[in-house]
Amino acid sequence: MPLKKKNKFLWFTGISGLLTFIFFFAMMAIFWSRLTPMNQDFLFEIIKENAVYFFISFFLFFEIVAYMIHVVLNDFFIPLTKIPDEISVILKVNSSHRINIDGGKEILTIAKAINLFADHYETLQKNMQEEINRKRAELEIEKNMLASLFDELPQGIIACNIEGKINLFNKKAKIIEAQNHIIGIGRSIFDIIDKDIIMNALYEINVKKCKQHAAASSSFITLSPGNVLIQADISPITDQRDNFAGFIIVFYNIGKDFELYAKIDNIFKCTANEIFSCSDKIKKESLRTPEIAFIEENLKKFEKDYIEKIKERLPFLVVSDRDIITTVRKKAREKLNISLMPEFPAHINWIRIETYSFIYAFLSILTILKNKTLKTTFKCTLFKEETFLAICLHIPGAEKNLDIFNDDNLSLTLKDFLKYHEAQIRLSSNEKSEQGIKILIPLAEMKEPEDVRNIVISRDSYDRPDFLDFDLFKKRKTDSKLNQMRLKDIVYTVFDTETTGLDTGNDEIISIGAVRIVNGRILCGEKFDQIIDPKMNIPLESEKFHGINDEMVKGKPDIKEILPLFYKFSEDTVLVAHNAAFDMKMFSMKAVETGIKFDNPVLDTLLLALIVYPMHERHNMAAIASFAGVDIVGRHTAMGDASATAEIFLKLIPLLSKKGIHTLNDALKASKKTLYSKLKY
Repeated sequence: MPLKKKNKFLWFTGISGLLTFIFFFAMMAIFWSRLTPMNQDFLFEIIKENAVYFFISFFLFFEIVAYMIHVVLNDFFIPLTKIPDEISVILKVNSSHRINIDGGKEILTIAKAINLFADHYETLQKNMQEEINRKRAELEIEKNMLASLFDELPQGIIACNIEGKINLFNKKAKIIEAQNHIIGIGRSIFDIIDKDIIMNALYEINVKKCKQHAAASSSFITLSPGNVLIQADISPITDQRDNFAGFIIVFYNIGKDFELYAKIDNIFKCTANEIFSCSDKIKKESLRTPEIAFIEENLKKFEKDYIEKIKERLPFLVVSDRDIITTVRKKAREKLNISLMPEFPAHINWIRIETYSFIYAFLSILTILKNKTLKTTFKCTLFKEETFLAICLHIPGAEKNLDIFNDDNLSLTLKDFLKYHEAQIRLSSNEKSEQGIKILIPLAEMKEPEDVRNIVISRDSYDRPDFLDFDLFKKRKTDSKLNQMRLKDIVYTVFDTETTGLDTGNDEIISIGAVRIVNGRILCGEKFDQIIDPKMNIPLESEKFHGINDEMVKGKPDIKEILPLFYKFSEDTVLVAHNAAFDMKMFSMKAVETGIKFDNPVLDTLLLALIVYPMHERHNMAAIASFAGVDIVGRHTAMGDASATAEIFLKLIPLLSKKGIHTLNDALKASKKTLYSKLKY
């Protein structure tokens, strides 16, 4: 219990006793001063002869005064201070809670009257809830049909707010996530899709809007963290004033199609090469006939038609020179350990390309140059040359290195790119007489692809499905510090651990369970529940407590594998736990072994309960859950306790608000003032 409340009554008792003592002796002093010296001597002699009786009377007087103060405190003042907290629990947390306190007759009468009103309030609330449930039941079938339809769409769909936080996704969207790249409500889309790619698409959308395009949308192809090749259409979401409020991404898995087309391409090219090779032999042996000439002519025609069909199939997109080269630069550094140093022109140039093949064609060129020149840094200048975008790589002895690009054994990716995009590779030199290799790509106008989704979503034109509605489209101040955010607006990870014992220096974590809270809702679909091999025997006393034995942890991952995953799961959130000091100490003891150090802000429901229930004697999880009306399912399991702690925490937020604790900073400061905050493990 915090000392503050108790000290208040101790001070009251002490001051009351002191004032009574001062008043008594003041009256005695006045009485004594009004006596004559003769009477004073006479009274002194009487007191001296009967000192025992006077002492007993004096002691009994103060006993009576102390008892009266005790009665006043316990029958009136202390019960009165409990009543407001009890009423808050009934009104804001648990309508079934009733006031049950000891006190004087008047206090008990007040408590009885409040409980009577609470009965009426609970009945009214239940009637209202039954009516709400009845109305909801009428919409449940329709809502479930909509949810099923949305979830079973063949495309993956992800909707994000202006900050890139995900607020809606369907089942198909999960195919692009990976172990450390999770799709979830409130998480960032930039953890799944490269931020540069999305920013490029949004920039293109903004350019189109300025040019009054009917459909300000964009498309791109990228490889997901789960190694899934996707083609995505991205469309803006606007508010009532046509301001940008977010975006929606609709994507398809084109990896299998791409592989199939690549195999078909390879078969066609190999077959064509064999036929042309045979044709060359026939020519040398002078066995050429009109039929062979006809076959050769038709094959060339088929090849030309095939290339045209390939162009139709490839997702050609209009991109800016800055964006595509920036992406290539990043890929070159990651994949080839090559530093590309581009110099861009003053004005943006747009080219119509298939981004996937462009990137890998450019990487092929850099690979060839790296192997030929043994260099890992290349200067690159971009400029407009007639109807082409010229990309000039400054290479000494370029005329020698250009020959490699005329080789028949050249990478198919690069050869295909040059053929399909009508691009060229030439020698170049600038005013400084620097030689180089120049890649020429036809320029393009900002033109909307025919197959791009013709959609701009306005908030007035659609009803958001409430089964995934977390109001993340509401614009928040991105410059506001986390400590100043309201408690109900913060994203939390509520967690619990089970261990082999309570010795943080020698015991081990054997289970971590966690749930996420976004916009005041517990996300049932996003949980972290993992058994951990502690690499030691689990004591019988601990097994009786949490039910986890040696057989259950056998073969499970160890803490070095699990703690980084939990760190990623809880990244950019506020951690919440009951008696969090113990759990955080267990994590800190593994910092050296795992390389993981948690720097998230931490809130403790034990300390928060002390703030809102200061007069209650018990603040363990079971007692707080009872006050809050929370049923604990799976007590003493990490997942069960984490779920219960999350429900308790949500019930505490309105009570904290009533006490003037609105922000994370308020909660942290108030927690530090409680007695239990001084506990160390």
